[in-house]
Amino acid sequence: MSPDPARRMVLRTGCAALAAGLLAACTRARSGSVTTVTLNVADVVDYGNAVLSFATTAIGLTFVSTAMGAANVALANAVIASLRAALAAFQSAAGASMSVTYDSASVKTAFDSILTDVGKVDTLIISVITGTATNLTSSVVSDARTAAGAAQTLIDLLKAMVDMSGPRLRGMSPPGGAAAIGEIAIFAAMRG
Repeated sequence: MSPDPARRMVLRTGCAALAAGLLAACTRARSGSVTTVTLNVADVVDYGNAVLSFATTAIGLTFVSTAMGAANVALANAVIASLRAALAAFQSAAGASMSVTYDSASVKTAFDSILTDVGKVDTLIISVITGTATNLTSSVVSDARTAAGAAQTLIDLLKAMVDMSGPRLRGMSPPGGAAAIGEIAIFAAMRG
C-alpha cells in the first residue's frame, strides 16, 4: 500500500518550511575541527519570550496549577523568573547585534541557561497539559493544549539552533516559529 500523495506533499512542505526557518534562525560555519554557530538574536528573544508568556499564562489556569501541585507551581515560578533573567542576560550579551556567535562565552552561558529553563517549562508545565489533562474537555483545555504544542515547537527550534546532530523536532511537520508565537499570543490574550 503506497502512502497518500497529498499527505506526502503536506509532509514535504512542512519539512521544507521547518528547514527554512532553522536556516534563518542560525548558521553554522566549519573551519577545520572548529564549528562556529551564529544565532539570530531576534529569533532567540522572540521564541524565549513566547515560551515565557505561555508558562506564565498556563500556570494561572486552575486545572494546570491543581494538577501540578503547590510545590511544582512554586518551582515553575522560579523557572519563569530564571528564564526571564536568562533572556535579559542573552540580550545584554548580544547588545545591538542582529546575530551573535554561540562560541562567545557570555552568549553561550546565557543561551544554555535559556535552553535549561525552557526544558524545565517542558517538564513542569507542558507535560501536565499534554499528559494529565487528557481526560478533560473544555475550550480552556483545548486552548492550553494548542498553546502547549506551540511552546514545544519553539523549545525544539531553540534546541535545534545549537544541536550539531540536526533538529530534534517531535512532530512530523510542526508549525513554524512565527505561527507558534501567534498561537501563544492568542492563548495569553484569551486566558491571561
